[in-house]
Amino acid sequence: MKYPLAIVEHILNIFRKNLGGGYDIGCKFGSTLDHSPLGSLAHLNSHKCLVSSFHRHAHNRLCQLSHLATYVKGVGLEDLEGCERFFSGSNELASSIRYSSIFHRLQAICAYFKHADVFDTYANLSTFLLNDYIQALNLLKGRKALAKAMKDQGIMNAKVFEDWLEEEQAYLKGLTKEPMVETMEMEYYQKLVNLRASEYVPLH
Repeated sequence: MKYPLAIVEHILNIFRKNLGGGYDIGCKFGSTLDHSPLGSLAHLNSHKCLVSSFHRHAHNRLCQLSHLATYVKGVGLEDLEGCERFFSGSNELASSIRYSSIFHRLQAICAYFKHADVFDTYANLSTFLLNDYIQALNLLKGRKALAKAMKDQGIMNAKVFEDWLEEEQAYLKGLTKEPMVETMEMEYYQKLVNLRASEYVPLH
């Protein structure tokens, strides 16, 4: 956790308020941040720990409601996977530097990232912005269809969706243990299994 803590401290000192940071284990990192010396600074600046879109599938629903970028205002279309894609590309170096000396390994890695920064990242920036712009326009085009669907379902405004999310979150937080009916059903089933096993007589 020391690396993301260092990053959060740096961006809080520079950009201050209303920031969000995506991390594979953003939910657990949020607890670590709260209990660290940076906790008060993070709260003061309304820092939000988020879970990236790709890694959300490994997290439970309550975690998604609290940390998934989809449900956080201000994140927009960002999936928080930029670093993941960037470092994933560096995996291609593995075969060529596997048996290299430490010096040549570091040299190749540095050369790769310098090249990617100059010739790929900046060169593709226009395409990245264009694709996001087109995606935003397509979302706006769907507003009429969404409004009609909401009206057909009796949903008066977007606040209803926020209320549903809050209700779902409250419900999931209230599930501190399994429902009594399900617990009794499982206990009954287990007793039947034990009874069947005790009555079994092996053939000799």
